[in-house]
Amino acid sequence: YLAGDGAGIQGADAAELAGELAALSLLDDRGVPVDRTRIQALQGRLARFEVFRQGLERAFPFPEDWAAKAQDALMVCRCEQVSAGEIRAAVAQGHWEINRVKATCRVGMGRCQGRICGAAAAELIACASGRPLDQIGRLRAQAPIKPLPFGVELAP
Repeated sequence: YLAGDGAGIQGADAAELAGELAALSLLDDRGVPVDRTRIQALQGRLARFEVFRQGLERAFPFPEDWAAKAQDALMVCRCEQVSAGEIRAAVAQGHWEINRVKATCRVGMGRCQGRICGAAAAELIACASGRPLDQIGRLRAQAPIKPLPFGVELAP
């Protein structure tokens, strides 16, 4: 039951449709009566977004070797001012698991808790260590999981 960028980057309109589809699918799986024609219509509309997204990916492919070519001065973590060179230096010290690198150079410790820099840091670590990306791990979240402005009241 995914929606939004977690289900695939397709934009705000697709995220809204995917959210409705996820909700209807969840209800359907729980035995709550739903309008199946609405589910089919949502799937059809989302399929068109997917075709558009695939076209964008073909037109503007993401460079697979960007991590190898990234200059050491490239700022990866804006919150903590951690550069690609600092991440590579942590790997050169023998740290290749992302949370060990985090403890060494503070990448992902800032306000965003790695939401902005986490994927890039993982790719740099994988490249510098010669390991596959799936062995690098993922950043452990720290409280607060998502920063909230003062004055926000949480439901009990």
